[in-house]
Amino acid sequence: MTGIHRRALDTALPAVGRDVEAWCAKCGFALEHVIVAMVGQTVVQVRCRTCGGTHKYKSTREVAAAAAKAGRQPGAGEAKAPRAPAASKAAKVPQESAEVRAARALWQRKMATADRARATRYAASIQPMLGELVDHAAFGFGIVEQTMDGKAQFLFEQGYKVLITGR
Repeated sequence: MTGIHRRALDTALPAVGRDVEAWCAKCGFALEHVIVAMVGQTVVQVRCRTCGGTHKYKSTREVAAAAAKAGRQPGAGEAKAPRAPAASKAAKVPQESAEVRAARALWQRKMATADRARATRYAASIQPMLGELVDHAAFGFGIVEQTMDGKAQFLFEQGYKVLITGR
C-alpha cells in the first residue's frame, strides 16, 4: 500500500496501530504518531515516529487553541524556558510506606558495620552468599538476604529487590 493510500485509510477511522498527526512536546512540533491506546473511539496515547516517545495524545487543534489563548506561537523549535516547580508540588513530600521505612532503617543498621571496600560488584553472573555485601550500579550497596534458584533477594536503601544471579 502506498503512502497516499495508507494516509487516506488512516484518516478514515482512528484505530490502534494507525497513524495520526499529533503534537509532540519532546520534539516541539506536530508530527506523525502511531496510536498506542484508545478508549472507545477516543485516542488517548500515541508514540512519536521521530523521537520514539510515548505520551498522551494532543491534537494539533488543541495545541493551537492553547497557544492562541496564551498569546504565543506553538512550536517552531522554540527553546523551552525552565519552569519553576508549582508551590503545591514543592510542598508535597512523597510518603514512604512503613515497609520501606523499616527496610531503610534495617539497611542503615547493617551498613554501619559493613566494609564497603570489600563489596562485590553486582552482575547477573555472580553467585552471592547470605550476608554478602554487593555494589549495584543503579541501587547502590545492598546485602544478600535470601538466595533462591537463579535469584537472590537483596536489601538496598530503597527496600528489597529480587535480582537474577548465576547466569
